[in-house]
Amino acid sequence: MNKSSHLPIALWNPLWTIIWSFLFTPIFGAFLQRTNWSDMGEADETSTCGLWVFLGFVYMGGYLFAEPWLPESEFSEFYFFGSYLIVYILWIVTSGWKQVKAVKERYGDDYHHKLWGKPIMLGAAGLLLWMAISLTYIIGLLASGIISADIVKP
Repeated sequence: MNKSSHLPIALWNPLWTIIWSFLFTPIFGAFLQRTNWSDMGEADETSTCGLWVFLGFVYMGGYLFAEPWLPESEFSEFYFFGSYLIVYILWIVTSGWKQVKAVKERYGDDYHHKLWGKPIMLGAAGLLLWMAISLTYIIGLLASGIISADIVKP
């Protein structure tokens, strides 16, 4: 089979899945890398990425519901960013970077790079949905009297 008739595999660039995941959460990157691993025929890695998608939802949902009850301190403005950074780095170290190396070793740059328009739009929609759920949750807690406005940070 000559090189010109060879159809390379179509993947999202794994390095860019990591970069975009800083903005759109490791859920975004793990889902796209899960798709890549599946297309590459790697069932174990596909499962690992699926686990990271699940863990990402658990983290985001858990933080959302726990945040109003976290203790006040001079660092309370950084609770989310600090914990998010830990989750993001753990994902990169345990799963995300593995695909960067595997794609580089297996294909180099000889693969079809999938376009980013649809995933970025879906990532942005996911962020907007998460913000809407967060706002609705806080307004519900305030309206029901479960928390008072002096607890909510400006």
